Amino acid sequence: MKVYSILLLLFFSANALAEPWLDTRDVWLRADIEQLASEGIIKAPITTWPLPWASIIKDLEAASEEDMDPDMVPAFLRLKRKAGIEMGSNGQTSISLRAGNQNKVLRQFGDERREEAELSVRTSGLGKTLAWNVEATKVLDPIDGEEDRLDHSYVAAIAGNWIISAGAQERWYGPGWETSLILSNNARPVPSISIQRNYSDPFESPWLSWIGPWSLNAFAGQLESDRFIPHTKLLGMSVTFKPFDSLEIGLRRTAQWGGEGRPESLSSFTDLLLGRTNCDEIDDGCDDRLNSNEAGNQLAGIDFNWTIPTEAKLGSIYGQLVGEDEAGYAPSRKFHQLGYKNNLYSGDFAVLGYIEYSDTENEYRPNLTYNHGIYQTGYRTEGRSIGSTYDNDTQSIALGILASHKNGHRYKVRFARVDMNSDGVDGNHSISSNAVNFRQLELQYQYPIGDSVIGFEIDIKDKVIDSFGYQKERYNVGLSWEMTF
Repeated sequence: MKVYSILLLLFFSANALAEPWLDTRDVWLRADIEQLASEGIIKAPITTWPLPWASIIKDLEAASEEDMDPDMVPAFLRLKRKAGIEMGSNGQTSISLRAGNQNKVLRQFGDERREEAELSVRTSGLGKTLAWNVEATKVLDPIDGEEDRLDHSYVAAIAGNWIISAGAQERWYGPGWETSLILSNNARPVPSISIQRNYSDPFESPWLSWIGPWSLNAFAGQLESDRFIPHTKLLGMSVTFKPFDSLEIGLRRTAQWGGEGRPESLSSFTDLLLGRTNCDEIDDGCDDRLNSNEAGNQLAGIDFNWTIPTEAKLGSIYGQLVGEDEAGYAPSRKFHQLGYKNNLYSGDFAVLGYIEYSDTENEYRPNLTYNHGIYQTGYRTEGRSIGSTYDNDTQSIALGILASHKNGHRYKVRFARVDMNSDGVDGNHSISSNAVNFRQLELQYQYPIGDSVIGFEIDIKDKVIDSFGYQKERYNVGLSWEMTF
């Protein structure tokens, strides 16, 4: 992290504007984007975060307020206003304070706080070819012991239609609201270098133009030293495309590779890329996996978001299928997610509601998802799952409602029923070593006051989720305040 902070500070004195991305910390902003995408106003793929502003702004500029459904206008204006702030100011600096009665163990899209108390100072900027965000956070009683953090900090260069960056950004692969099964904001962001498309313009070739708008995101990072294989590399790649305005498809792949004592040769990396990681595909088999030439631990998945194409506005169906292994160049040993969402309008409110089911118990056997014979810390970092917020062997169903009022007040109501670690075996589960079945009710409220935003949240469960001593109450009450200068 020290290397990244030095790089960021080198660019700190340049002329600043704002940021090239939308990050994972504003669930209501995402709701506005999804509402406009469901009407075909936003045509760019929107299920890979951070999400570049360039494609969103291009679609907004191509739209006419007079020609759209009046119900879409408030979300359209909110998003245009946000884009104007991000892309047209003279720099942004903010300070924020988040506090609660205990750590926040279960995180969904949009959640910011992780620990009991967090104080953050950030400044961001965007020039013609450079962008950066310097964000320093001091936390109280962290689960991983790191009180000083540079999470969300990065430096980026824009070259043609590509953004190349180095830093620690939260990533989210998939259409889910509760969680992503392959890459979510549950764990702290991994220091990485990345590359992604800025604009999602379709191919000009008639052979490939049918793919429609498409995006590509790839990154390479390094996990912490305090794990079974220290300094394991975390690699990820995502390709999303929209062959129709109503359908977005995502192809995802992540891998743990290398680390101390493991092969990091070009041939090993080639085997990883080609998926040659099964026992029958490597020279020394799997009799002694720790000393074998097995290339790594891979996950691969496919997801979709389909807006039912009728004038009746029947909403959207979405889902994700992820495999822990490969067979015939397709994911095997799978787990899944399925959801439905729709937009409603009532007076001055725009409302998005969803219902989402996820099951991380592997079809092959329990205690397989996110675990591995070589990378025995599993698909986790700093004690948190990199994939689902619930980790493995968990079935969850959740109902969520997001509402935005034209005066800037924002509301979230969420109810979930979760059967966590359902087999009751301590299979390297990051939250609970025992089976626990609980219900959860969460309420969030935010409102603006001048240049500040005040937030309140309460999370109530019918059982204590001990999480190795960090959860002592059935309720979690939090307050937040942010001021932008």
